[in-house]
Amino acid sequence: MALVVAHLTDTHFGHELGEAAYRTRLVLDELLRMDPLPDVLVHSGDVADHGYPEEYDEAVQVLSTWEGPLVICPGNHDVRAPYVAAFLDGADGPANRAHTVGGARFVMLDSLVDAVDGERQDHGVLLPETLAWLDAQLAADTSPTFVALHHPPVEIGVGLMDPIMLTDAEKLAEVLIRHDHVVATLVGHAHTMGVSTFAGRPVLVGGGAVSTVPLDREDHPLVWYAAAPTFAIHLLHADGRLTTHWRAV
Repeated sequence: MALVVAHLTDTHFGHELGEAAYRTRLVLDELLRMDPLPDVLVHSGDVADHGYPEEYDEAVQVLSTWEGPLVICPGNHDVRAPYVAAFLDGADGPANRAHTVGGARFVMLDSLVDAVDGERQDHGVLLPETLAWLDAQLAADTSPTFVALHHPPVEIGVGLMDPIMLTDAEKLAEVLIRHDHVVATLVGHAHTMGVSTFAGRPVLVGGGAVSTVPLDREDHPLVWYAAAPTFAIHLLHADGRLTTHWRAV
């Protein structure tokens, strides 16, 4: 039997154009119709659009319809204090968490850069304490492990998104290559379904619930709000293989 991982990202609750709550419900309804249900739901960031407490209140209400384990990390549109208050019981420091589901580990990293003079910072950074924590987590448990963060650590060929990727990806790679039980890196941020490689393993972009960002050469809006909400299903097989299916609803 495979471990079935549902991967949702970039819900942007509170977005004035994207019908965020409605579009997220479409994805959740699709997941909840599956029989059996996926074993875990990964949310790889940008839960909220502005980081307002009321946006997290709505996110918690909508996401609570999911009936299984939920593992989550913040994105560049999130604001750490209200995010942590909503999902992590108000803990201090980076919002890093590790979870075990079905014999696999999900190590969720905080790549959010705090606002500077009130201006949101869209690139991602992993603090030294986050990288040290990740290394310790991976060393302590050699179960098959997914590492998840918001920002892709590699360019994906999308002009809007590549300048605001993870800026210290080489430091993350140095950690991951020391631990061969890492199955894949799961990310969001790019608002496009995609796959690449990083540190010798797949890096899988979940898509975008609120919108899609097309390739530069495609004849679509720069941010395409009329595109269907998307999500991914990752299957971790008993022999260690990983299969990914993307869906639009």
